[in-house]
Parts: sequence; structure tokens; C-alpha cells
Amino acid sequence: MQAHFPTFARVKHALRRLSPVLTTPWWPADRIASKQRSLLRILRVAATERLEAAPLVASLAAEHRFRFRRRLRLLARRLAAGTPLADALEQTPGVVSDEQQLAIRLGDQSGTLPAVLTNLLEREDTTAKQVDMRVRQLGFYATITMTIFVLVLSFIMIKIMPSFQAIFDDFSLDLSDPTIWMIRVSNWAVNYWYLIAIVVAGFLWLIRSERARRFCRRNIWSRLLPPIAQLRSADLLNLLSVSVRSGRPLAGSLSTLARYHYDTLMRHKLLFVRNEIEQGADIWESMATAHLLTPPESRALNDSTSPQSRAWSMSQLARLRRDRVGGRIEIVVMLLQTLVILIMAGAVLMVGLACLTPLIDLVSGLA
Repeated sequence: MQAHFPTFARVKHALRRLSPVLTTPWWPADRIASKQRSLLRILRVAATERLEAAPLVASLAAEHRFRFRRRLRLLARRLAAGTPLADALEQTPGVVSDEQQLAIRLGDQSGTLPAVLTNLLEREDTTAKQVDMRVRQLGFYATITMTIFVLVLSFIMIKIMPSFQAIFDDFSLDLSDPTIWMIRVSNWAVNYWYLIAIVVAGFLWLIRSERARRFCRRNIWSRLLPPIAQLRSADLLNLLSVSVRSGRPLAGSLSTLARYHYDTLMRHKLLFVRNEIEQGADIWESMATAHLLTPPESRALNDSTSPQSRAWSMSQLARLRRDRVGGRIEIVVMLLQTLVILIMAGAVLMVGLACLTPLIDLVSGLA
């Protein structure tokens, strides 16, 4: 057939090469968290069935597009070259989250990788999803509202205010204070527009740059925002519960977490706990001293009678802590949304006063 129809054979070969491109949707319908969970499912199958992970990851890469496809292909090449799974994930940032990467590192070194992957997939972190959704809604609302406000204000300052100034000059009248204030602010924005552009560009870079977000996640947020530290303590309890349920010694798990934890503040606390344990101190009291547990939580875990009950208690404490922190963050986000609405309402009120008071003064002056 190739001898009689060479063009058809070439077209068929090209279509075979383009099949992943033609069958994969162009619109990125899945969020990054969903893509990462799909990779976790593949890794769990490979760990449970003792299969090579590289071909499975390469096949998964054909189902995605753009940046995540490149990351998966890079991960598949590193796995095919013999790089350990935890090291390959660490060398490929963004293919899994920091929490998932740390859990896989712990499972790989403690021999509980299938259990850790199962725990990651079964745990539905609704708190993080709700907070992320509310923050995105707030950012979308603020962005759209600010854009419309700036466009309307620009039209007013370009078309309406010069006419007001000319009319008031003709009748020898003075502009009102809100109008003068708005003109001064607009003139400052025109004269120093590059400063505003630098601030906006820096803010967008912080939002879009993965390196900047990773730096903030690992070095800043847990120090500035106590709820973030509480959520990471809950993740720590969840990881340790897997080790306890599998019968692994907690000292080894804590040593691994103290060495590889992505958060510098948590790493310092875990190093303190590890050193205290090496000196013969009780593990739960040491974690309470490092503010990884509250005193009641420490006593409850210390009084557990079996590894299974202790692991269950740790999972429940982690869930309760996440729910409690999620409720607090929800309240904070609602307050921020109210604050944004009030700020925008105040700005609209000031613009309205700046536009209406000249008309009132003009009518009063001509009456």
C-alpha cells in the first residue's frame, strides 16, 4: 500500500503522531489539583502492583496539555533514567503539591508508599478547596470592579472634568473640594503612572510566578498567618497517623520530616522534637512544647491504648483542626469581601460627589 499510495501513508503516519494533540481538549478543564490527583492515582497503581511508573506517567502526559504535559514528560524521563520517585518529584516542581511530595518522600523512606498514596487520595481537603474558591471569587470581583471603575473614572477625567473647569473659569467660580481632590489624585496618577505600573506588574508576578509562590509558601506564609501553620500541623498529624497505623516507629518518621519538610518553620520545630526525643523526652510532650500539638491533644494521644486507636485519634484531631481553621478563614474572607465592597462604595461615592457638587455650585452661582 505504501508503494502505491505514498502520500496516504505519510498522512496516516502524521495523524498517528498527532493523535494525542487531536484527542486532548484544548481548553484546560481540570484544575491543577485535579491533575495532580490523577498523577497520584497512577503512582498508587504502580506502587501497589509493583509496575514501572515511567511508562504510566508518559501515557498520562498524553492526556494533558501545555505546561503540565511538559512536566509529566520530564518526570517520566527522570523515572526511566533510574531516579528514585521522591527525588524525581522534587526535581520536577509543580507536578505534585508540596504536601504530596513530602508525603511521598516519607512513604518511600518508611516503606509505606502505597498506604501514603491511598491516604492522599482518600483525604478530601474540602477546607483548602473552599478557601481557594472564595479567595478566587474575591479576587475576580475586585479585579472586574476595579477595571470598570478605572475605565469610567478615566472617561470622566478626560471628557467631563475639562469641561467643568472651562465653565467654572468662564463664570469665575471655584471648584468644590471633592472635585479638586479628585483632580489632584488623577494628576498624580498621570505623572507617576510608571510607579503604579511597577506595583501592578510586581503583584501580577507574585501571583503568576511559581518560584515566587513557592518561596512564599515555604518561608513566609506560616510565619505571617497562624492559620496556615495550624493547617500544616494538621497535615503533619495525618502523615504520622499513617506511620502509626503501619507499625513504623515515629522517631524515624519525625527524623525524615525534620530533614525534608518544605516549610522552614515546621522544619525547625520538627528538628527540636527530634532532638528532644534523642535526649529521652516524651514525643507528645515535645510536640506540645514545639506548638505542634495543644496540651489536651498531647494528653489524648499519650493516653491511647493501642496503635490503631492512636492513629484514629491523630486522624480525627487533624480533621477537627482543619475544620476549625477552615471556619476561621471563611470568616476572614467574608470580612475581606465586605471591606472590598465598602472601599469600592467609598470610591464611587467620592467620584459621585466630585461630579455632582460642581453642578450644584454652578446652579447656585447662576441662580
